[in-house]
Amino acid sequence: MSEETFVDVLCRSRHRFRLLFMVSVLSLLILGAALTAIERGTSTYVITVVQIVTFVVVGSFSLGMMVLCSRRST
Repeated sequence: MSEETFVDVLCRSRHRFRLLFMVSVLSLLILGAALTAIERGTSTYVITVVQIVTFVVVGSFSLGMMVLCSRRST
């Protein structure tokens, strides 16, 4: 009986990480374009910056998982 690691369970849904990465990149493009039209110092600007940071973190995680899973499958 082989034990499955948490990474193995995550790698079973590798295609979902690709989708998450694509959504993150698209969101970063849209938020980056919107950031140029928003006045600095407003609450909308702060929320947009927080969203950008969040999508960078999520995109980095999904990219890391895609790389890790592709290396484990070979």
